[in-house]
Amino acid sequence: MVSLDLLSSLDGLLWLQAGKQVGETFQQHQTTVSRNQKKCARTFGLTLRKQKGTWALQGSTDLLNLEREVHQAARFAGQAPLRLEGNGWMDGLLCTPPPPGWLSGACKPVGQSRCLELLRERIVDAWLCPLPDIPSKDPSLRIQPLCSLPVRLMVAPEHPLLHQRDLSLERIRRYPWQRIKPGAYPGSEQLLKAHGVWPPARRGQNRESPQENGPHGLSFRVHIGSVLTSQAEQAALVPLPLNLNAVTGVALIVLQDHADRPAIRHLEARLRQTLQEARNLYPDIQMLA
Repeated sequence: MVSLDLLSSLDGLLWLQAGKQVGETFQQHQTTVSRNQKKCARTFGLTLRKQKGTWALQGSTDLLNLEREVHQAARFAGQAPLRLEGNGWMDGLLCTPPPPGWLSGACKPVGQSRCLELLRERIVDAWLCPLPDIPSKDPSLRIQPLCSLPVRLMVAPEHPLLHQRDLSLERIRRYPWQRIKPGAYPGSEQLLKAHGVWPPARRGQNRESPQENGPHGLSFRVHIGSVLTSQAEQAALVPLPLNLNAVTGVALIVLQDHADRPAIRHLEARLRQTLQEARNLYPDIQMLA
């Protein structure tokens, strides 16, 4: 057995991939985080190393996984905050601030498969997933759709495209776009490609193509998201007035073993309340049963 703090330091690094973020999320001093990670890994006969820029464990994790079950039960018993994995496209409204009793984060490396792995390994306790990327039917998972909403192209409030008449995708593609890692979210990628809004390939800059930043540091970047999107570097993105006819949404996914726990029922109710209140500003949000 190891303490809650000890394992949270190790699993926090596997989840968030940055020691500083682990310390901020779990309220641990930076030196404590590093010391706990090494001590916890040694306890289970594991080695913590970076592989292709990502922190990972080397060795058999059988004993560690049993310990994770115990620690997850302790979190559900109220001995430590629960953990909500929020996809980067929709964690703004739903996870900032996190629901009471929960910590939120965005896994690295990003991707549907990594989020599912974190859930199955009990490193996180719940996952907000884009509707196009929900896993195939699996009796070990409870998948609860929460809402659907249009995919939107988002820009800074002073972006010149907001003042364009007869706005078109062709004109929008002249500007630099947010990059999305191919294959990270295959369902969403297929949806975006089908509607012609997958980020265009990088092109050499020329006099006719706007640069990344304009006068006074204004960002010219175009982001793909929704009214639920949060961008840390762009706190006040607004949607372009263009209907893409592409629909995404949010589903809450948990292990079936925990589907009826009060904490999960309360989380779903809180998320639905937040979405329902948001409909006053964003009527395009459609609640799902």
